[in-house]
Amino acid sequence: MTHVSRTPALVSLNQLVFQFDNGETIFDALNLKFDHLPTAIVGRNGVGKSVLARLIAGQLLPTAGTVVNAVPVLYVPQVFVATSGQTVAEATGTAPVLAALERLHRGQVTGDDFDIIGDQWDLAERLRQRLDEAGLNDIIAADLTENLSGGQQARIALIGALLSQAQLLILDEPTNHLDSAGRQWLLSSLKQWRGGLIVVSHDRQLLEHMQKIVELTPLGATVFSGSYADFVEQRRRQQAAAQAQLDQARTERQRERTRLQREHDTIQRHAAGSRRNAQTANVASFERTAMKAAAREIMGHVKAGHQARKSDLDERVREAYAKVVPDDGVLINLSGSVVPNGRQVCTLMDAVLPWLPIDAPPTHVNLNLHGPMRVAISGPNGCGKSTLLKMLATKRLPVSGVCNTYVPFAFLDQQLKILDDQTSIVEQLQAQRTQLDEGTLRSYLAHLQLNAQRATQPCASLSGGERLKAALALALWRQIPAQLMLLDEPTNHLDLPSIQAFERALQTFPGAIVAVSHDHAFLRALNPTHCLTWHPEGWQWQPTS
Repeated sequence: MTHVSRTPALVSLNQLVFQFDNGETIFDALNLKFDHLPTAIVGRNGVGKSVLARLIAGQLLPTAGTVVNAVPVLYVPQVFVATSGQTVAEATGTAPVLAALERLHRGQVTGDDFDIIGDQWDLAERLRQRLDEAGLNDIIAADLTENLSGGQQARIALIGALLSQAQLLILDEPTNHLDSAGRQWLLSSLKQWRGGLIVVSHDRQLLEHMQKIVELTPLGATVFSGSYADFVEQRRRQQAAAQAQLDQARTERQRERTRLQREHDTIQRHAAGSRRNAQTANVASFERTAMKAAAREIMGHVKAGHQARKSDLDERVREAYAKVVPDDGVLINLSGSVVPNGRQVCTLMDAVLPWLPIDAPPTHVNLNLHGPMRVAISGPNGCGKSTLLKMLATKRLPVSGVCNTYVPFAFLDQQLKILDDQTSIVEQLQAQRTQLDEGTLRSYLAHLQLNAQRATQPCASLSGGERLKAALALALWRQIPAQLMLLDEPTNHLDLPSIQAFERALQTFPGAIVAVSHDHAFLRALNPTHCLTWHPEGWQWQPTS
């Protein structure tokens, strides 16, 4: 991305501390600086990425420490909240200037209008240009945002940021609701941006255009220079070094424990011999008692020294372990998930979707899945991708034509409605008569990093990544495992490690998959056998090779 020459920090965080109302501390003495280099903030869900973004923007106040902004900052949150009656002009922050320009055009100028307009005489033209570039050709400044789709609202919020007077933009998951065309528009717009830029994102395509990565972990913040690919390589080397340090600490602990045990046994034999000698020695009773006490004291000192040494070794292992990011477990599939090559999975014959884009002519969908085929569905926002999945999940009927699904399936929609938020995943699997006994089930869940505590808590308390793993477990370990996975934007709101763990899990799935996603890296990782793509002239079905 284009950026201006290197200058002093746009934002400085000095000994920053932030605590939630319940006393939980998420940042402790954090020191960071952000300059004009396009910078991404990454990290696992719950580590505080959005909190940090809001602290920088001044929407949250630190518990201690300072945030020093050298330039005006504007923050665009993950979710656009459309208030009743809000116009596009109001949402983009252009309403006051546009109203002043309109009064001037009508000859009704007021005393403050020239101050309101300032040097933004061409703002109406620039807003129109931004709307057209974003593919919002039919939208005008007076339109109500509440009548727009989620993807359109996301574009409106970003347009407002690009037209603002801010010199530092903070964008929180800006691509979450954008289709492929929207993502390309955003990347193009950011290339032309001349101010500072901070993005909180898990979108690998967007991250690849960054020039600095700030990774948040429970241990603090680490700054990596370069793009996302550079970050991955640096992170890999760092983790390899951390794992080597952990292995060395464990080896040293085991070796030292063995030495200490031998030393303990030797001294204990000598002490036992001293006590026997004291018992039989031809000395006064008080001397015999003193000899026994001395032997016990020596053993006490030895034990205390050994315990201190063991505690020190344990602490070294704990410190080394804390620097190693554990790999998320790979999903364990049951044999019931296997789909033989010739098995019919689902069929769409001249099916017309029950919902179509405005002014789009009815288009017929034809699809015939058999065996463990993997289908990637793509198309712009609003073309009917989610509706198509709902038809395959028997939740919607086609207007005409045929839609049949012949195998057990699991529909993982964007809200993961397959889960009951009020009960735990263990309870839900038991209610679904899982084939696994409780010990094996808990072992499998632990393999997915759903430990005993998380696996027995209501699903509402799980993080986004944990909920997705729980949904997969429910789909595959119930009495009749799913042989077809229907996935609707499954990576939205997941952190990068959770996405990558999810990709690895699906790569081992022996059944069929139909996935809708704007994340091209995720779709590639699924190794799709076929693509179903929406075009204005209709749906196109083709093999990937």
